Amino acid sequence: MSAERLRVLVSAYGTVPGANAHSSAILAMAAGLRGDLDIVTRKTASLPHQSRLGEARLFRVRCTGDAAEQRATFARAFKRQLEAEAYDVVHVRGPWEGDLARAHRRAMGFRFIYEVASFFDESEGARVEDEWAVVHERCLEDADLVLVGADAAARALAERGYGGKVAVVSPGVDVDTYDWWPTASTPVLRLLYLGPFSLDREISTLLAAVRAIGSRLRLKVLLAGEPNSDRRTSIEQMVRAFDLEHLVTVRGEPRAVALPSLIAACDVAVVSASTTPRFQEHGDLPEPLLEYLACRRPVVAAGVPAVAEVVRDEREGLLYVPGDEISLADAIVALGTDPALRARVIDAAYQRVRDRFSGAARRRRIAEVYEMLVPGSQSYDAWSEAFEGEAAESAPVSSSMLETHETQEIDTLAPVLTPTPSEDTLVGQFPAVMSADTSPYVGSSPEPLDGSDTAT
Repeated sequence: MSAERLRVLVSAYGTVPGANAHSSAILAMAAGLRGDLDIVTRKTASLPHQSRLGEARLFRVRCTGDAAEQRATFARAFKRQLEAEAYDVVHVRGPWEGDLARAHRRAMGFRFIYEVASFFDESEGARVEDEWAVVHERCLEDADLVLVGADAAARALAERGYGGKVAVVSPGVDVDTYDWWPTASTPVLRLLYLGPFSLDREISTLLAAVRAIGSRLRLKVLLAGEPNSDRRTSIEQMVRAFDLEHLVTVRGEPRAVALPSLIAACDVAVVSASTTPRFQEHGDLPEPLLEYLACRRPVVAAGVPAVAEVVRDEREGLLYVPGDEISLADAIVALGTDPALRARVIDAAYQRVRDRFSGAARRRRIAEVYEMLVPGSQSYDAWSEAFEGEAAESAPVSSSMLETHETQEIDTLAPVLTPTPSEDTLVGQFPAVMSADTSPYVGSSPEPLDGSDTAT
């Protein structure tokens, strides 16, 4: 007989569905994790406050004001939901809301998972960087389990003594969503950048490279993916400063359903990143690298650790030296002028993302680490549990389709799901966790630190 389902609260400081890494991670959790999930994410004008993601409840928070005010609004909403219901596991993808969760961990008795997936914005200055480092460290100390997306990040944490509680959960992409889109045929080379316009994504380096190759290739460039209008305005000013208005178009965040066809319409995709701790030490993977590979688009990417674990230079794409516009320009020209090279890296990259970085692989991995954290929680027998009216409440979450319900602000939500499983289901000390390539990081989990309920 299967164990009772876990009650899980998840946070993701991004839009779901959307053109961001949080979205693909949350979709994989909702599709692959056996449990009753409540997920707190950000709201946009086109998304309702509350909806369903398969069997999971999805609550969206409208965040306004400057970056600090938006973080604070999101953290307060997350805290209200945390205090509204009892949960067995609280899984955060950011340290700001994680700092609130860890302060309640002992009193509420839940297991705490900290996934290193949200980072400070360099444009906010050293004070915010220092604050991020403090709450990040507290989350590392108090977490029962720390998830990272790259082996390099796991090694860095192991060297600091956290190896016994670290698990590598590689990012994944739904390959079948992308791999059938026909590519566009145009007389000019279309260069695409998708992602935020933050300083650590080095848009200025990309524009310098475009200026350097403008006389060597017939080129059109699209920079898109930033929802913040002020940042888009800043990049438009930068484009004018580089005298590239005739080559470069700046757009906002595309609709999630349009991503496959948008990516397929480009000839070369660029994944830029700097050598900041986010990409060097913490192993963040610049988005949307995997989507490019799944869509069979040739990629030029920054040679930072997490990228190099996915794209090997001159095998699945071309890597350039971060911050070096000449290195970036040469790589773009090479892919833009050598059809044989393009064909070779496209085929190799597509095979690699299907073999190692698919959405299915991530779903299996997230279920594995939850099973290690709470033994028996991911075990179920579909032979008896897959039917309505019998044991359907024990079936795993199975759909990534959104079913929209009545719009409702998150702080007015009332509990509607089944009672919380007993604490007897949360047994066993968390063992040393295997990385995605099954290499163990040996160590012991330190006792959690006492914390107070402080606002973010």
